[in-house]
Amino acid sequence: MDDSNITVIGLRDRVDWEKATREVGLPSQTWAYAWGLAAEGHSPKLAVVRAGGAEMLLPFLERPFRDRIDVATLPGLSGALLSHDNPAPLAIWTAFARTRGWVSGYIQLALANEELTVTPPDIIRAHNSHFVFDMVNWDIRTSVGANMRRTLTAGDRLGAQLVIDRDRLAAAFPRLYRQAMVRAGDHGFGTEALARWFADPDAVAFGAEVSGRIEAAHLGRIRGNAAELHLAGSSDQGRSLQAWLIRRAAETLGASGVRYIDIGGYGRKGDGLHVMKQRLGIAERPMRSLHQIYDPEAFAQLCGQTGADPVSAYFPPYRAARSQKRSEPATGQ
Repeated sequence: MDDSNITVIGLRDRVDWEKATREVGLPSQTWAYAWGLAAEGHSPKLAVVRAGGAEMLLPFLERPFRDRIDVATLPGLSGALLSHDNPAPLAIWTAFARTRGWVSGYIQLALANEELTVTPPDIIRAHNSHFVFDMVNWDIRTSVGANMRRTLTAGDRLGAQLVIDRDRLAAAFPRLYRQAMVRAGDHGFGTEALARWFADPDAVAFGAEVSGRIEAAHLGRIRGNAAELHLAGSSDQGRSLQAWLIRRAAETLGASGVRYIDIGGYGRKGDGLHVMKQRLGIAERPMRSLHQIYDPEAFAQLCGQTGADPVSAYFPPYRAARSQKRSEPATGQ
């Protein structure tokens, strides 16, 4: 018996969305996370795709481009999750996408799907990395070298205090986040999106306070035994506290029963953020994305109209000129 089916859930169907992600969903696949993105003018949806005894949870956006539509996973750390690395749901998703008239699909894959393989014309590419604490095995005394231990304890020598008070952090975070985005040359997310995320019961936030003022902060969320710290901000003075704050946040989450903590990636390979995270003694996991072309003729037309190389590593290539840094929302430090 064919058990293949697709259910697409919108934000208005909160109960169904939360039910679909309650048992196996990842931190940034939740309704509350999508609700925050809606403040940016997006209309997030969740596709639950079942085939071949496997299930795919795919939070996505429909994106207009000229007179056509393509789709992409929601910006964030979770991506799409396929059970058992089974690609069966992808076939019926592709068939569904074609009935919708979509041109292409950019699907960021969950880190758990590192063994997933696909057949042409689908392509999986690795780019950037995520850094993930395994709190069962990480310890500041044994997991990092002496120089990094000094960096991780720098806040202690400055008299920094860890702040977990949600109201104080909600008030301070927009200021710190804006400063980080200015340094990164990005506009980031708006104040309403940040407010919605802080109101999420699954959200977690941490700050570093020096002399009574919060100078650095992280915002994330927990789901099961996993957490994601997907946004960060700091004043110019607080930049030196980021490693200290990551360590204190990880230790606090670990003590509460969280095992895996995804702290996101970096701007460019070899930049200061990348080097700092490499020195944490945690797993560097490649972020992989699935590239699908649903309408080859329309895809070729858009590439021709924009002068894009159809086999460019950037996908979809016709959007390259309009690309924005927001695709890495966890790196604004």
